[in-house]
Amino acid sequence: MACDSDNYQSQLNGGTQSQPSNIWSEMESQPIDSVVWGRLYGKNIRFSSLDLNNENFSTGRGENNDLSLNTSHLPEKVLCRISKVHFRISRDSCDLSNPVYIEDLSRNGTFVNSEKIGINKKRILVNDDTISISHPNYKAFVFKDLGSNEAQGLPKDITASYYVSRKLGSGACGLVQLVYDKKTCEQYAMKIVKKNLLSENQNQLNDPNRVLNEVKIVKDLAHPCVIKMHDIIDKPDSVYMVLELMKGGDLLNRIINKKRLSEKISKLFFFQMCSAVKYLHHKGITHRDLKPDNVLLDGMDDETLLKVSDFGLSKFVQNDSIMKTLCGTPLYVAPEILSTGGRGTYTKKVDIWSLGVVLFTCLSGTLPFSDDYGSAASEQIKNGKFNFNHPSWKTVSQRAISLIKKMLVVNPDRRPTIDEVIRSPWLQDTQMLQKAYVLMKLDPEEIEDSENFLEPPLKRTRR
Repeated sequence: MACDSDNYQSQLNGGTQSQPSNIWSEMESQPIDSVVWGRLYGKNIRFSSLDLNNENFSTGRGENNDLSLNTSHLPEKVLCRISKVHFRISRDSCDLSNPVYIEDLSRNGTFVNSEKIGINKKRILVNDDTISISHPNYKAFVFKDLGSNEAQGLPKDITASYYVSRKLGSGACGLVQLVYDKKTCEQYAMKIVKKNLLSENQNQLNDPNRVLNEVKIVKDLAHPCVIKMHDIIDKPDSVYMVLELMKGGDLLNRIINKKRLSEKISKLFFFQMCSAVKYLHHKGITHRDLKPDNVLLDGMDDETLLKVSDFGLSKFVQNDSIMKTLCGTPLYVAPEILSTGGRGTYTKKVDIWSLGVVLFTCLSGTLPFSDDYGSAASEQIKNGKFNFNHPSWKTVSQRAISLIKKMLVVNPDRRPTIDEVIRSPWLQDTQMLQKAYVLMKLDPEEIEDSENFLEPPLKRTRR
C-alpha cells in the first residue's frame, strides 16, 4: 500500500447458488462452462474422485447430499457413525481467489489432517489436506485445490498457519496480500517487506536478540487507532507482518477520490492520528514514516475509525537507511532528516512535521512541497517554504492554518509536542471529540481529560 511517488502529485491533482447434482450422474449433467474449483479423491473409501463445481458441496448419509454415503462406500460399522450431513465444503461464488471452507456438521467429528474441526465450526481447506470422518485415523478423502497457488515461495511458517489469497496492494516498500487464518478463518492483511529495502546493515538488522525485542514491543501495542499486529515472521531476506484487515482503503485514496476532505472530516481523522501518535510516543516509538498511505480506514463511510500502520516497520529500520524506506521522493519527511542525509539522530518531532504535511494534504488535496513548484521538493522542505495559495484554503479556518504553520517549522525545538497539538484550539471541538470516542469505542464520560488519554479499556463498560 505504499505510494508511487512519480505519479503522486498528479493523483492528488486529478485526482444464485447452483442446485447440487447427484454424484452418480457425474460429468454428464455438468454444464460445459462450469467452473471446477476443487476435487475430492477417495482414500480409505470406495470412491474414486469428484470434481467440485458448485458453491456448496455436502457429504453424509442423507439422500439430499451431493455425495450420499452408503454401504457401497463404507463398512456398516463406519457408516453408522456418519451423520445425515457430516460435512460441507464451500467456495464463495466458485471464485478461485476465495478460500475453501470445510464445516463440521457431525457430532462424531470431521477431521482435517487428523485435527478435529468441531461441530458447527469451520476451518480453511487447502491443497492436499486429508479429511477424516468419525475418527481421526479414518482418512476418507484427499482434497485438491484447483485454484492458483498464491503461497508459492513463501516460508512454511506462513503457509502452515495462513491461507494466502489475492494481492491487496503493492509498492516500492512491499507487497500486501489478503490472508486467512486456517483455523479461525479470520481475515488479515500480510505485508511482505524485503530487507534489502530496509537496511544495508544486515548484520545489525538480523541480530536475533534485537529482532525478538522489537517484535515483542510491536505485538504488545493496543490502541484503537493503531493497527494491531497479529503476527510477525522474521526471515533472513524478508519481514512478514500479519495485520488486522481494514476494509476502507487508505487515506491517500480517500483524498484522491474526494479531491480533498472537508474540514470537519479532516479534523476527525487528524485527532485519531494524533491519538495514535501520542500513544506510540508514550511507548518510546517514533513512527518516522507518517503519510496518508500508512493511515488505513475501517470502512467506506465519511466518518470512520482509522488506524495508523507501518509503525512496526520503523522498528526494523536503521537511522542510516531511513531514506530508503520512504518509497521515492520524501514528501513527508522532516527537514532535519534531509539535512543530515538520513544519518542523524532524531527526536519525536519528526512525526509532528509529517502530521503537519498530512493535515495540509487532507484539507487542500494538494502537497505543501513538490518538485512541480519550481524547485526541488527537498530544498523547499529544508527551507520550510510553502504557501496557502490554492483556492481550497479560502474555506479553511484560520485555526487549522495556524496549527499547520506551527507544525511545519524547520527547527524541531520550536515545533509543538504531540500533547500541544492535541491541546490546540482547532482540536478543542466537543462535537468532534464525541464522534471520535464513539468510533474508538470509548465513553467520553469515562475520560476526564482527553489529553491524558493513552490506553483505552480493553472492553467498553456496559451500564
